[in-house]
Amino acid sequence: MINRGLSHYQRVQKSVTELENRAFLEKMMEKGALYNIAFLQNRALMEMILALPEEKIDAQRVAHLKKLLSWLCQTQEEARIS
Repeated sequence: MINRGLSHYQRVQKSVTELENRAFLEKMMEKGALYNIAFLQNRALMEMILALPEEKIDAQRVAHLKKLLSWLCQTQEEARIS
């Protein structure tokens, strides 16, 4: 029962967030048309910008993930060879 309630909440929250993003996108595009700013009038570009993650990933974490992925690829190759 709790899992079903949680999944329903997450679905509703996602749809609310999408509606807020869509409203923000429309407002930005209107302002772009008003002030003749080309990149704000490009819907595909604005959707891509809005889809970017909100958090920044620091360089140390990226380096760690790169090292981890490298190790995983190497391990996979070794397993394939043996």
